[in-house]
Amino acid sequence: MDVQLKELIDKIKNDGVQTAKKESARIVREAEEQAASIVRKAQEEAETIRSSARADAEKFERSGEEAVRQAGRNLVLTVKDNIQQMFSRVMETETAGAMDASLMGEVVKAAVSALGADKAADFDVLVPEETLNKVEGSLKAALSAQLSAGMEIKPVKGLDAGFRLGRKDGAAFYDFSAAEIAAMLGRYLNPRLSSLLTD
Repeated sequence: MDVQLKELIDKIKNDGVQTAKKESARIVREAEEQAASIVRKAQEEAETIRSSARADAEKFERSGEEAVRQAGRNLVLTVKDNIQQMFSRVMETETAGAMDASLMGEVVKAAVSALGADKAADFDVLVPEETLNKVEGSLKAALSAQLSAGMEIKPVKGLDAGFRLGRKDGAAFYDFSAAEIAAMLGRYLNPRLSSLLTD
């Protein structure tokens, strides 16, 4: 019986050891699979973070480049606008300076002649208050016929240089002020200046 008992004990031992070995191998295998899964997930997350960081960096770089391009465009537009404004001021100053008494007499006479002799009496010559004394003599000499027909030379406030031909009833006027002449020239010259600045 001892032999049978011993065989039974040996069998139980062997079965227990084999079961323990199998269980141990299963636990090790599951642990290795879990470890591999954790490593794989960590690598995937790391790659996702790297990709996101690269995309963010590229986005910031593009945004920065676009901001620099926009700042450059704004600078060009500001400089162009400043040059055009300076050009307009120079045009107005030079136009005002060119309107001396003798030239004004000739220009007013030509403008009144363009109205026609029959309409001239319906208009007055409006000149800046400050220059009335300087130009009145040349205007009276140039417009003697029209003045005797009823045209008048009148001072007007708010006019810096040049003149206006205004209807006696105040309904309308033709503006030959330095500012308006400069604006008319500027409408022609500013597009050319713009094209020179952009070429």
